[in-house]
Amino acid sequence: MALFGPRTGHEALFDEVCRFCEIDRKTKTLLLSIVKKYQTPRPVEIFIEPETLIYALNDSEFSEENAGLQKLYDTWFTDKPRGRGK
Repeated sequence: MALFGPRTGHEALFDEVCRFCEIDRKTKTLLLSIVKKYQTPRPVEIFIEPETLIYALNDSEFSEENAGLQKLYDTWFTDKPRGRGK
């Protein structure tokens, strides 16, 4: 819930996707920082458009978080088989 009432629209969708993806508070804050820096109009786009994470991976401002960002990028955007099958 937002400070002055429930979130709606893009903020609510971002929150729901974070919950669905089991994003912890620290990572959520990092993602919001990235979205803000690159002026992404809809925060949820970070989950579906790889460009924003690519920018962050190459930005010295986020170098301390590079390993975590790379893991997110690999999870969301690489073509790896999912599930128990080989």
